[in-house]
Amino acid sequence: MIFDPFELNYSKIRAYLDCPFLYRFIYVERKFSPQTPYSSLGLSVHRALAGFHARPGDLGDLLAYYEDAWLHQGYATPQESMEFYNRGAQVLENWWLHFQGNPAQVMYSEKHFEFPFEKWRVKGTIDRVDRMPGGLVELIDYKMGFEDKNNWDVAGSLQLSIYAIGLARALKLKVGAIAYFVLTKPEKISIPYDPAPEAATLDLIRATGDKMLAMDMSRKGKCERCSIRKLCGESESKEN
Repeated sequence: MIFDPFELNYSKIRAYLDCPFLYRFIYVERKFSPQTPYSSLGLSVHRALAGFHARPGDLGDLLAYYEDAWLHQGYATPQESMEFYNRGAQVLENWWLHFQGNPAQVMYSEKHFEFPFEKWRVKGTIDRVDRMPGGLVELIDYKMGFEDKNNWDVAGSLQLSIYAIGLARALKLKVGAIAYFVLTKPEKISIPYDPAPEAATLDLIRATGDKMLAMDMSRKGKCERCSIRKLCGESESKEN
């Protein structure tokens, strides 16, 4: 895939905000950070849920989607792979029970959007959009829950803010609520959507996009937390 500096999405913006060198490594140089057990598990579970929402069925169908979606990369041993596989299966079983007890009108799953913003095109893929009363929709992002989430995390989420703008501009939908669905709980953390921060979100997209275009590498992120710390030439934590 050819690198397009005028195409923005949350992952690109997040990578640059975390560290310009991480952004350059993944999106400009087209290299990839190695999978970890947690990233592979998260992708496998997300893909299983996407398959289920596209072709609803019973718990057996959901687990079959999981089997098909399972990623083997990132595990040190077959035993570790099986341990994480079983963890993911339990997460999906718990989600299934929650979904049966809390039925929702799922309007979209893995919904793509794209809208023009000044010289850029902003794209994204939303995990789930539910229909709400009064013609509103709820924007839901699935999170594995390896870190605790709360209402403040939802309210301050740049990802959800970008996605809400995308729903409004690209799909002409009015967002009434935004939510994280924490899969390991399972629990939905939902709050009413406040459009007031949209201007600040667009300002951040503009400022970050301009720095990407200029390839401003004047700062560095926290190397000890970086997924490419052993691969990046600028890393200060190669041995960790």
